Amino acid sequence: MIKLTIITGPALRHKFFANTLAERYDILGVVSEAKRPNQSSEVQTEDDLLKDHFQARDDAEQFYFGNHHGFVVDPDRIFTVPYGGSNSLETFEWIRQKKPDYVILFGSSIIKPPLLEYYDKKIINMHLGLSPYYRGSGTNFWPLVNNEPECVGATIHLATLKVDAGSILAQVRPENMTERDNSHDIGCKTIISGAHKMAECIGSYDKDKSMPKTQDSSHGRVYKRADFNAQAVEVMKENFQKGMIKTYLDHKQERDARFPIVEI
Repeated sequence: MIKLTIITGPALRHKFFANTLAERYDILGVVSEAKRPNQSSEVQTEDDLLKDHFQARDDAEQFYFGNHHGFVVDPDRIFTVPYGGSNSLETFEWIRQKKPDYVILFGSSIIKPPLLEYYDKKIINMHLGLSPYYRGSGTNFWPLVNNEPECVGATIHLATLKVDAGSILAQVRPENMTERDNSHDIGCKTIISGAHKMAECIGSYDKDKSMPKTQDSSHGRVYKRADFNAQAVEVMKENFQKGMIKTYLDHKQERDARFPIVEI
């Protein structure tokens, strides 16, 4: 059985991700990295609209992932670190001694040497967003602001020094989307689809059946954390109220075709 070490966060979505992989692989250890300081809501705000937005996200994650309050691995296989601690020498030695076949990332800080070099081409990241169409921050939020739900998804790629720029193994769009879904339903469904795609992708890559595809970053949109604001949330909400998802689903095949993704 393929042996994994997972570096992820402490939220319900991260535990769901790790537990999904545990159904198929031998999890030697989980590095649980604390969230970025002051990241309780991605940004600090007194704006009621933004507070409601983040509360709705938390509520959705409780609904979809609420039965994953802990990692299913034994407690002695969990290594809790502060934000950025995934790159400490202590973490590197903890992982190295476990001798995993692959190191899997979701929601960690940016991984750097020596871990990145020691496990060259053996570190696989799940990035929320369809690269290279949307890059940077909020890569599954801005497509919904721009009326492009076809650009929501997850990208499975090899980790490199350049953030989210590694060669792509596979991509996936959220499955079972309905016209009643809001942005947080879609976000959680993306994580579910992405976790299952990661599980599939690890086995395929290990058998040399997934050939990494170099990303073309010469096109696409790039957003920064500073771009996020209440006005953008309001535009997104208006798009949903105007039937954005129904319109997309009615023409899903042709709209998806405009933004091809990498499939196994």
